Amino acid sequence: MIRPIVSRMLRTVATALPLVAVLAFPACQRAPATNDDATLDVVCTTTMLTDIARAIAGEDARVTGLMGPGVDPHLYAMTRADQKALLDADLVIYHGLHLEGKMVEFLTELGADSEDAAPGERRKVVVAAAEAIPKERLIQNPLFGEYPDPHVWFDLELWQAAVRRVAEAFVTADPSRREAYLERGRRYESELAELHTWAKSQAEKIPESRRRIVTSHDAFNYLGRAYGFDVRGLQGISTETQAGLKDIEEAIQYIREHDVPVVFAETSVRSAEIEHVARNAGCRLSDRKLYSDALGSPATPEGTFTGMFRHNLRTIVEELGGN
Repeated sequence: MIRPIVSRMLRTVATALPLVAVLAFPACQRAPATNDDATLDVVCTTTMLTDIARAIAGEDARVTGLMGPGVDPHLYAMTRADQKALLDADLVIYHGLHLEGKMVEFLTELGADSEDAAPGERRKVVVAAAEAIPKERLIQNPLFGEYPDPHVWFDLELWQAAVRRVAEAFVTADPSRREAYLERGRRYESELAELHTWAKSQAEKIPESRRRIVTSHDAFNYLGRAYGFDVRGLQGISTETQAGLKDIEEAIQYIREHDVPVVFAETSVRSAEIEHVARNAGCRLSDRKLYSDALGSPATPEGTFTGMFRHNLRTIVEELGGN
């Protein structure tokens, strides 16, 4: 029998996909867990979450990431294969805070159904990792609309709360490996704590008057607050909105007033607007892009979260004249 989650899923996606595409899931019913395949199947949305999940999973779970390098989660639209992977997973980890803009309805409904489990079936666990962060520590701004700024991973103290939520989710989905998951989670948190200390020391290499970052979109406000930078982005927190003429003019004026020597493009956002700003403000566009909403290629240091974060800080510090 098709479970309630599937029937509701069909209603949810019916408006977004042709009917024939929706019906391409023959029943979409989850198979009962068996001794032949007791390995936990984990599906994550963003590359940042996939990195956490793989570190915590070790050899004890299969982790699949839906989004790849350079993918913008604000604009990402699910494929039929994505939907099936999410429905079949034992554990689904998504960011929350409206980061996955086009997936929000599906993920919310999936979470609402996560408590429903038929006899003999693993209970699906669905968690929004970033929503473990206390609301009072989220950045609110009228320009962001009704949602908080979701780019919390750039404050490494806050991101540790997301790591704990992910480790706890592994335990809920697979309690037999509780200690292994929690220990790997603690190790990942320890790495972030060390990286947080390093980031503070790097920022201090730049005189306070020169700690000014201008980027393609507002992804670095948490980094600015945590490590002492004044941050300006051409677009809002979501790349669904394009930079307008007023945004561009204000950025140019800010750069001239504060003698900002360099501005930064991002790997997951088009560069045309920030290139225009650099030309008209008379400053350089860094030839090293920052990683904002996605990690780099898996075969590179920037393909891990800590490698990506180090790349960004080193780039910013060196380009702004830090020792």
